[in-house]
Amino acid sequence: MATTATKKTKKTTRTAVDPKLEEALRADFERTLAQALDQAAGDPDCRTKNGGGFAARLRAVEADALRARLRLQYQPWVAASAIVAAALIQQAAELAVGPWACAAGTGALIAGVLALVRSRTKGWWREAGAWLRAHPLRMVLVGSAAWTWLTASLLVGFDAPHALATSGLAAFVALSAHWWRIHRIGYPTGQVKALEAAVVEAEDVRHIQAAWAENLAADGKPLAGTSLADYERTEHSHQWTVVLRPGGGGLAELRSKITAISTAIDVDVPMISLERHPSGRPTRAVLRVTVDSPVDDGVPITHDANGPVVAGRPLWDAATGDITLGPYADGVGVKTWKVYRPNSLYGGYVFGDTGSGKSELLNLIALGLLASGNTAYWYLDGQEGASSPLVAANADWDCSENLFKARQALEAACAVMKMRQMFNKAHQLKGFTPSPERPGLVLIIDESHLLLNDYVRDKKDPGFGGMTNAALAELIGRTGRKVGVALICASQDTTLNAFGNSGPLRSSLLRGNGVVMFSTNRISAGILPNFSQDPSKLPDDGGYAYSLETTDASGAKHSRAATFRAAYQEDFAPDLARYPVRPLEEDSATVIDMYQSGAYRRRHEITAEAKASAVAAEIAALRRGEVPIDEFLFGDELSVVPVSRSVSTESGFTVPALQLVPSLADLVAVEADDDEDLIDTSGLTPVQAAVLEAVRDGVTRTSDIPDRIGRSRRAVYNARDVLIERGLVVEADRGVLALAPPRAA
Repeated sequence: MATTATKKTKKTTRTAVDPKLEEALRADFERTLAQALDQAAGDPDCRTKNGGGFAARLRAVEADALRARLRLQYQPWVAASAIVAAALIQQAAELAVGPWACAAGTGALIAGVLALVRSRTKGWWREAGAWLRAHPLRMVLVGSAAWTWLTASLLVGFDAPHALATSGLAAFVALSAHWWRIHRIGYPTGQVKALEAAVVEAEDVRHIQAAWAENLAADGKPLAGTSLADYERTEHSHQWTVVLRPGGGGLAELRSKITAISTAIDVDVPMISLERHPSGRPTRAVLRVTVDSPVDDGVPITHDANGPVVAGRPLWDAATGDITLGPYADGVGVKTWKVYRPNSLYGGYVFGDTGSGKSELLNLIALGLLASGNTAYWYLDGQEGASSPLVAANADWDCSENLFKARQALEAACAVMKMRQMFNKAHQLKGFTPSPERPGLVLIIDESHLLLNDYVRDKKDPGFGGMTNAALAELIGRTGRKVGVALICASQDTTLNAFGNSGPLRSSLLRGNGVVMFSTNRISAGILPNFSQDPSKLPDDGGYAYSLETTDASGAKHSRAATFRAAYQEDFAPDLARYPVRPLEEDSATVIDMYQSGAYRRRHEITAEAKASAVAAEIAALRRGEVPIDEFLFGDELSVVPVSRSVSTESGFTVPALQLVPSLADLVAVEADDDEDLIDTSGLTPVQAAVLEAVRDGVTRTSDIPDRIGRSRRAVYNARDVLIERGLVVEADRGVLALAPPRAA
């Protein structure tokens, strides 16, 4: 009974396994298996499914096991153990055949084993075979030492164990020392690479420190009196604290010598970043030298359940009110585009040559604005829509078709500002907070140097019509922040010409965001305030940019003066199409329509297909010889916005007739839909009046009207667009016009 009880007790003890221990063992096994899979991921043999893949994975793990790495170190011990075992066997054999017969047999055995090992070129003993083959005396020396010790042990018969052990150990160490010296303890493949990389990095660090001291900090050198301290290895870069010379130029001087620093330490300029020190001390700065940039292979846009993701962060970050553009090249943080701050909406400026990635960056910003769900944007283009077709196609109002529409958008934005200023006063608001019902409005102006000029629509107009394009943009830039209206300008120019020769406009844009992309125009980039980098040194494979240090209304710094790379994907169209276009609130839409005769309400009546068809028809007419080349290039009326303040509508410039901004009392007195009953036919140019009259006379095909009224096709198509926007005619079918239906009186 006692025995039975004991067995039951033991059985119970075996089955009562600690769950935590079992979980730990399982986790350890899973880690080992994961290690096998990871280490063998690059080996095709490990991915086969014919039964040998698992064995190959185990061999891959075994190759880095401690036992395998110590194989060459314990091989001499294996040989010594074999000799001792042979000595014991020899003692027993002596009783049968005699001592000298045993000695002869032992010699033959040693010679045979050494010959076999010497012939090995594969397997665990391949290194020993190579070692024996390297010098003919090694085989003789090893064999003689082994045979002598075995014979001595046979003759003395283990009567003098201390002498035997001492002599054997001395011979073993003497013969093994050379082997151990040339066969060091091995490391796993990954560790070997890491050690080699560490050696290279240590050499780089010593080189940079020595080069700084010799080429920059020495007397008479560009940064005499400076030094490097507090080295730190970050994830992607080497980092030092730069101790600056008291009484010197501080960080500004350091940045102005970036080219000298580059040549002194032999590192490309884009791989060097100079930042303020976290301590805030003006005699300290941070130097980072990028080693392996996370942006070398591009910055893809990924997706999660909430939408596009850039560098592990949402493209639109609702918590901060920022658009994520891409990571900095040194791996420290990401560059963001500031959109919203409390009570404020910000714009910015993008500079870069053709091919720098400027248009793709605008696509990314436009996608972020749409993803916010509370921002509408309009698109204006100095190249009449050719710069960023995707941005134009997804805008709330595409005003890129011609320079006249761009002017119309600038005045409409100012009207929205007037309305929102009144709204803020009526509701005692201090600024602007976006919402889907009352979205922010951003005007994206591409090739701004072609649009922001001195054109005046009507010198006699006391309102917006008497202001230049540049003055309208300046008004938006300076006062639009707190009413939710902002500008984003992009150009290949950084002189004041890109800002309409307006210093205040440039200051207001750069207070929000500033990005400088690749450009061969180093002088132009150097004109930007607080910017001393050379954009021609940026990689020219697209997306690389310098982030200007910008300040918000409180004076706080917003971004780092470092290289970053904007995220990119082959086709932005699917992502842009997934977000609905956000229209303006009813009050702002009403003020635009009252001011511009329903232009905002009818902004989508002329489809992109119709615009493309009109352009194609004009090209076809040129090929047929129906349009003179001068008219095709420049138009028979003024189709290029003049740059002289003296030019007005009297020179033949055709834009929709714009009314004065109504007062707040007018807005309150007029219902939102009352303007549906009003058709203003005043202010039409002769061409527009002639087109309207032709439609009334039954000439409905647009292509037939030029011959009927004796005007060029370009002038007729421009007049048609204006008449459609003013609600006087409609496009009943493709290329077919009709009078707008009458409205209730």
